[in-house]
Amino acid sequence: MISLSAEQKTIEGIFGATNETYVIPAYQRPYSWELDQFYELVRDLMKAYQEDDVYFLGNIIMARSKSYDNDGRNSVVDGQQRIITLWTLIKMLALYLPDINSLQSALYVIPWSGKDKLPKIDSMIFENSDDEAIKQVLDYDRETLEVRYQEVANGNSISEDKCKSRVETALLFFYQQLVVFQNDDFDLGKFAQFLMKKVYLLPIVQSADEQQDAENKALTIFETINNRGKDLEDADIFKARLYDSAYTKEQRKEFIDMWRDFKRECAEQKVSIDDIFRYYSHVIRGREKITTTEKRMREFFSNEPFSPLKTQSYKEVMEDLNRILSVLKYLNKHRGDDEEIGTWLQIISAYTNQYPTYAIVVYLYYHNVESDTEKTAFVDFLKSVIRYCFYMGSTTTVKFNIYNIIKVIANEGKVDPNYVNVTIETLPHLGRLQNAFALLAYYLDTNKGIPTRYTIDKIVNLRDEWLLGDDWHYDNLNDICNSIGNLVVLDIPKRYNSLKDKYGYYSQSEDEYVNTIFTSPTFTYQNWKDRNKHMNQLLVRFFNNPQDYDQQSEN
Repeated sequence: MISLSAEQKTIEGIFGATNETYVIPAYQRPYSWELDQFYELVRDLMKAYQEDDVYFLGNIIMARSKSYDNDGRNSVVDGQQRIITLWTLIKMLALYLPDINSLQSALYVIPWSGKDKLPKIDSMIFENSDDEAIKQVLDYDRETLEVRYQEVANGNSISEDKCKSRVETALLFFYQQLVVFQNDDFDLGKFAQFLMKKVYLLPIVQSADEQQDAENKALTIFETINNRGKDLEDADIFKARLYDSAYTKEQRKEFIDMWRDFKRECAEQKVSIDDIFRYYSHVIRGREKITTTEKRMREFFSNEPFSPLKTQSYKEVMEDLNRILSVLKYLNKHRGDDEEIGTWLQIISAYTNQYPTYAIVVYLYYHNVESDTEKTAFVDFLKSVIRYCFYMGSTTTVKFNIYNIIKVIANEGKVDPNYVNVTIETLPHLGRLQNAFALLAYYLDTNKGIPTRYTIDKIVNLRDEWLLGDDWHYDNLNDICNSIGNLVVLDIPKRYNSLKDKYGYYSQSEDEYVNTIFTSPTFTYQNWKDRNKHMNQLLVRFFNNPQDYDQQSEN
């Protein structure tokens, strides 16, 4: 059974129940508020307090299972940063106002045994020691707080690097702003009463028989009503599922170490963990021979019966993720280098979406590319991907070709080189792929690596019309400007020179390909016509005759 409730509550109403605990799930991000955010909160609260007004802090979204009536545990799906911050502010006030019972009761949960007061917040996040930091702050007395402030104070600011945690940073900042910096006219007790009774949150509570069902529904609500965009990444959810599958203390420690190493390497490669999981989904889809439209990532990994989060151990999943990361390292290393593989990767990277890359990652996931034979096979595969994608133009419908390619790869088949019967007249319009086609034509013409820092320029532009002879006007000048014969790959920065100035500027290039464009100070209509025909012929041959370019076909 699933139910939803929402009722605006004061801060006292949120924290006042003696048996309620706010659980920060493992998939949440560590506590991360910084000084600017603390300052903004204090500023807004003080403004409302001085104006004797109420203050609304927004929604929080929580999930409860049927066990809530017994244990009082709320899983915080959205709002954990505000919950921790408010609790820390209450802790600071409680140290200076011990007679206000609502402050004291807001900090603790007292077990039935009566032993060991526990904080109202129980953080399950394993990437940071938030739970330890909360417990540490809970144990602070007034003297400890004042001593710690003297240790971290730097004039009118706080040295964050001297603080033991972000939770302590918040505590010391609130102490500074409300105790150290306030004058005699400020009544700390009245401010505390204002905070507890006139500051509101709107808890939206999703209840279900099972905790995971409640959290899944609550996450859906969060994504629906959150107008700031999705703060919680899919990878955060998957991380929690993997953590939950590590049953023993030793296994969980092992997983934490594995995840931290993995996360660090992702950061070094400048790739998001969500992207890694998206590549992973294509590995799985290929293995399962799925060629239909993709499902949302969270739905795919959480609900599909063949999801590795359901069928594999956390060790096996982490091995798969690290394997994909190794593939991306390989691509980052080789993309744009002087070797043939790097050049073809550079050409593909000019495509306008990521679908070709999905196929390449899956290929490298299943194939080693170390021996000369393996490298040859990989290069031929890259050419096939280009034929499939470039021929279709810049479109997301290319994904269905890619899905089929991935299925073939994952099931040990050979990808067809994709023979396409085109002519110069039927060669696809360049459109948004004009840069990609320019790179392809450059390589087919020169058989040498593309400059590391290349730019692509139009030799003739519409603004040059007044410089052109009558012969140029036999054709539509706009079509000429956007033709393959008018595009040049430069090893020097592109400049918005007129046609008459490009002769001198292009001569600065160290690339013979650029130098030979201007055989004289003028670039004639016939020059363009010959160049356009030549480059189109190269492209037609590439699409029509794979055997002329694919090395395995030659052997």
